[in-house]
Amino acid sequence: MPSVEETVQRARRGDAAAFAELITRFERTALAVAFGVLADGDRAGEAVQEAFVRAWERLEDLREPERFGPWLCGIVRNLARDAQRRAGREFRARSSVPAVLYASRADDPVARLEDCENEERLAAALGKLDETARMAVVLRYYEGMTSKQIGSLLDMSSTAIDMRLMRARQALRRELTGDEPRQA
Repeated sequence: MPSVEETVQRARRGDAAAFAELITRFERTALAVAFGVLADGDRAGEAVQEAFVRAWERLEDLREPERFGPWLCGIVRNLARDAQRRAGREFRARSSVPAVLYASRADDPVARLEDCENEERLAAALGKLDETARMAVVLRYYEGMTSKQIGSLLDMSSTAIDMRLMRARQALRRELTGDEPRQA
């Protein structure tokens, strides 16, 4: 598989197939970032679609082709924030956990009801995290990215990402279990 830099260079020369490769490589990550901001799969998809159009139109503006991923995620994040502002409301989780995670329990109506309730609780808990922590959680646990990869996309150190994830896990645990933080 060619490097990101090589693929970007081909796309800059008007190779639509090369840009399609970039979409394939970065679509899930871009969706995770947009979802981290919007918490709405439909709106996240729209933001990502618009981001890829903008990236195609502005590919010449990218100074470091090997950093296409972080550059694209910046575009996604900005478009998602703009969409959130246009909606005129704070973060409200409408869906959080992909249905595929519960597919094996779909035949059991009681289990599916429990899954829906858990999904709503998780969405509400994710909604209480700050945007960066929410993006880090989605990228780590839904996309399986390392702290280094997440840090590269969000322009943060892997140590800072680890700290955000630790705090996010603590906050989610407190929110989901009702446990109060321990005093040292």
